[in-house]
Amino acid sequence: MGKMATAMAMAVLVWWACQAAQAAPLRLPAGKGPVAQGGSVTASAQGALIRYRGWLLAVDGAVSEERPDVVLTSAVAGHAPQLQTGSTQHSLPLWSAFELVKGSARLRITALPGPDELPALLLDFGEADYRIVIPAATIARQAYPLLAQRFPGADLALLLQDGRRVMLPLGSGRAQVFGEEQAVPYRFTKVKR
Repeated sequence: MGKMATAMAMAVLVWWACQAAQAAPLRLPAGKGPVAQGGSVTASAQGALIRYRGWLLAVDGAVSEERPDVVLTSAVAGHAPQLQTGSTQHSLPLWSAFELVKGSARLRITALPGPDELPALLLDFGEADYRIVIPAATIARQAYPLLAQRFPGADLALLLQDGRRVMLPLGSGRAQVFGEEQAVPYRFTKVKR
């Protein structure tokens, strides 16, 4: 019984250490300049650049003149979404979350089931702030209204449409898509909940 109790204690300790490591946010150095109040999304082929509260995120191959804080790659068949900070890469299997802190700004990235069952990424900028959902694959236009139901509280969806990213504001009641006829970047501000 002594060996079994020791093995159980070790298993619990390893489980706890894994949970603690997963729960601890990754801290990035704060920027030196002032933090802009609003944010923007700039479409770039199948990707997008997202700027908000001092963060710069490059999604699906979007290229920036500045070094992004986070590089995100959407899920593809058989592979989970990927997150890269500096030279460190993390896989985001379904239902997993990764939290980052830069200065006083928090960002939580969660992999959730998308409409096509490939993991979609949900970006939460701070508590009760702005939320962006990034489905991995194209969604039929008639399914656009379902995004707000499937991702409650999301403010914006970055959709793949005709091989490029477009922005769909959610919760406004009307499906106005930016990036097709409208000029980009799409600009937004903090949402009070």
